[in-house]
Amino acid sequence: MQQTTTQPRITVIPNQSVFKKSTFVIALAVLGGLTFLGAIISLVSAITLFSNASLPALSRSILSDAVVDMIVGTLMLASSRAFAQGKILTVWFLGASILVDSLYSFIRGYELHYLFIGLGCLFIWQMLKFKKEWEAA
Repeated sequence: MQQTTTQPRITVIPNQSVFKKSTFVIALAVLGGLTFLGAIISLVSAITLFSNASLPALSRSILSDAVVDMIVGTLMLASSRAFAQGKILTVWFLGASILVDSLYSFIRGYELHYLFIGLGCLFIWQMLKFKKEWEAA
């Protein structure tokens, strides 16, 4: 007599990404663009405060924040472009943007941007998964 069960069989699911590569490229470009846009707004605010000479210490702080945000935004946009071209350099650009932002926050005494660090690590993890798929193809 043959025994049958009603339980489903366990099958191995291949290691595939849930999202498409283009989704991550667009998300990274949007995040980098918003960071750069925020830096431009901060830069305009710093110039306005500096021209009024009412709060020069605050304008210097905002100006340094704007410069670092421009650097981080540029690194993220470069990372998005490199990722779209399938280059592993994207991991270095994104890692550098996370490192620059974290070091600046630490030096200035600001709280770390845990959401940015978490999203950046998620992006890097997904990029490395896509790299494995590129090598397999």
